[in-house]
Amino acid sequence: MTVSKSVERAPRMIRWVKAIASKFVGTSEPCLDDKEFEQIARDLNLSVSELHALSRKDDSSADLLNQRLEECGLSATGLRDRHPEVLRDLQRVCGNCTSTRRCANEFKQGASQASRDDYCPNTHTLQALKHENLETSGQELAPIGPSCC
Repeated sequence: MTVSKSVERAPRMIRWVKAIASKFVGTSEPCLDDKEFEQIARDLNLSVSELHALSRKDDSSADLLNQRLEECGLSATGLRDRHPEVLRDLQRVCGNCTSTRRCANEFKQGASQASRDDYCPNTHTLQALKHENLETSGQELAPIGPSCC
């Protein structure tokens, strides 16, 4: 299975956000002032508290999101092309999730999707995208216009 470059960018994006935020968070003399940090958060369409939280998390949330997408028959590349703002929101929510360890353990153990649906904050969005994907797939297979003979 070939991993596309756009899917590989998600962990790099998280590492970049962490690198930027680390210049502000946890140092006695931050390299960024409050206004600069707020501007970075705005540019990323995040709140300041979300950017702080992302800067403290490990990079596993991007991998977990890619696994969840695959589990639902979706791809980050497809979402980036059709719904970039939705993919961004999925990444933000996953990056701020408090159940990352549980999710990772369940993937390692081969637990079913239904078990993750109980606690994953992205479940409703993923289900809607999966439903949309199924509808679109069905429309592409159906004949268009009247059919003769």
